[in-house]
Amino acid sequence: MTEADAGQSPINMRDSRTTVFGGVNKVAAVTLSFWIGKVLVTTIGDLSGDALSISLGLGYALALLLAFAVFAPLLLAQLRTQRYVPWLYWALLLSSSAVGAEISDGIDRALHWGNSVGTAALLSGTLIALAVWFMRRGTLGAGDVRALADERYYWLTVVLANSLGSALGDLVGDKLGVGVLGGTGVNAGILALLLAIYLTGRAPGGLLFWAAFVVSRVPF
Repeated sequence: MTEADAGQSPINMRDSRTTVFGGVNKVAAVTLSFWIGKVLVTTIGDLSGDALSISLGLGYALALLLAFAVFAPLLLAQLRTQRYVPWLYWALLLSSSAVGAEISDGIDRALHWGNSVGTAALLSGTLIALAVWFMRRGTLGAGDVRALADERYYWLTVVLANSLGSALGDLVGDKLGVGVLGGTGVNAGILALLLAIYLTGRAPGGLLFWAAFVVSRVPF
């Protein structure tokens, strides 16, 4: 899903002060292989987050610090490079999923806000990030990020969306009691609905991309 069909905005005409990559796209193209890879790395990231906080008994605060300690240098390297580097992009996406899992679990179990409140808070944060991004830049970066300003918004939204996906998976599992297999079925159903909407061409591709990004995961 891309946002090419969403129309062009004058804000999209970025000047040379903000376009720092020579017109080169810095993120993975949105293809079927992208979604397969995204599901895999998100699942591994979720499991890694659980391993840090639960299996190793580090607790949510320390586990979040460790996950962020891996994420931060990868993000810095990604922002500094001037081209798409596949291994760096996917390593960063994986680490962002681990950070997201720790944020989600920390809100629920360390802050004791509960799944419902945590999911609502992360949903609000994700929507606010997308709204600010679009208002300031005129794009939602679905598979096409060519300026540093957009790349910063992209990775902020990735972390929030991964956190939301983790929280939503826990919420569905707790409220419906469907387990991992049932939760995966729910997510697959939502993805099928989003695909059907996308094929009609009546909804912004960027919003559909981020909605699919949230639920394209195995909800451990």
